[in-house]
Amino acid sequence: MSAPSIARVVLTAALTLGLAGTLAAQRPGRGRGGTGGGTAASPLTRSEILEATLKLDKNQKKTVKTILDEGLKNAAPIRDGLAKTRAAIVAAIQAGKPQPEIDAAVRSYAEQAAAMTELEMKALAQVFQALEKEQVGNAAGVQSTFFMMRGIFNDKKWDDYPDTTKGY
Repeated sequence: MSAPSIARVVLTAALTLGLAGTLAAQRPGRGRGGTGGGTAASPLTRSEILEATLKLDKNQKKTVKTILDEGLKNAAPIRDGLAKTRAAIVAAIQAGKPQPEIDAAVRSYAEQAAAMTELEMKALAQVFQALEKEQVGNAAGVQSTFFMMRGIFNDKKWDDYPDTTKGY
C-alpha cells in the first residue's frame, strides 16, 4: 500500500471512530432508565456529584440531603414569585407599558432572584459546616459545589441531573 493510501485508511478510520463516538454520545435514551443502552458513563445526579467531589461519608450524605431538602421546601414560594414576576415583565413589555412600570416589574423580579440566591448560599454554608476541615480544604470540591448550588432549587427536585440551560 502506498503512503497516500495508508494515510487515507488511517484518516477514514479516525473519522469513522470519531463519528461513532459522537453519535453514541448524542444518542437519546442513555443513562438511568433509558432504553438506548450503550457503554458511555451515565450522567451523575447532584447528590452523586456532591458525594464524589466532597468525599462525603454516610452521615454527611444524610445531613446534606436534609439541608437541601429543607432548602427546596423553603424555595417553593420564591420559585412561584420568580414565575409571577417574570410573567409580569413579559406582560408589561407586550402591553407597551411605560418604562417606569417595566422597571418596577424588573425590580420585583430582581428581589425574587436575590431571595433565591440568598437561600442557595445559606444552604451552601450549612453544607460546608457539615464538612471536616480536610473536605473544606479541597478547593476543587468546594468550587464545584459552589457553582452547582446556583439554581439548585429552580425545579421542584434538587437531586436531579444539573441543567445548565435554566436560569432564573
